[in-house]
Amino acid sequence: MDKNGRLFGKVSIIDLFVILLIAAIAAGVVFRFGFSGAVARNDNLNIVYTVKINGVRDFTLDYYVVGTPVYERFSGNRIGVVSDVRHEPAFVNHVMDDGSVVNMERPGIIIIYVDIETKGFSTERSYFTEESFELRVGGQVSLWFRYVNVVGSVVNIEIVE
Repeated sequence: MDKNGRLFGKVSIIDLFVILLIAAIAAGVVFRFGFSGAVARNDNLNIVYTVKINGVRDFTLDYYVVGTPVYERFSGNRIGVVSDVRHEPAFVNHVMDDGSVVNMERPGIIIIYVDIETKGFSTERSYFTEESFELRVGGQVSLWFRYVNVVGSVVNIEIVE
């Protein structure tokens, strides 16, 4: 290193650090998002995905009707049609006066499972509706039915014939 802080008289240590930092960021981006050429794609799939909606008031169950179109709340794109609706009671842990914890049913509150059927496609990593709305198990979706806006999570994805 010379008196100007240059390595081998040509490159300064700061320049070398900046170059290494840029290379590390580029490597991180490639690692995180992948760098692949063509992606294998399966088109024209019949997809049925199940959305779990927690903490719903029981009287709203009547709004989830088989055959009702479903839209993504923010874009307004149609992302399927309701093919089945199931529900179960919702429970909450309640601490009793003696300190014990009891799992009690929440009166008037239910959990709804809505099966939504759509045409779509899949890649090596994900499933998509025809409108390119990504479906993934565990992912949250904001749905708009005819009379209801809800947020739920995808709990199952199936390809049907």
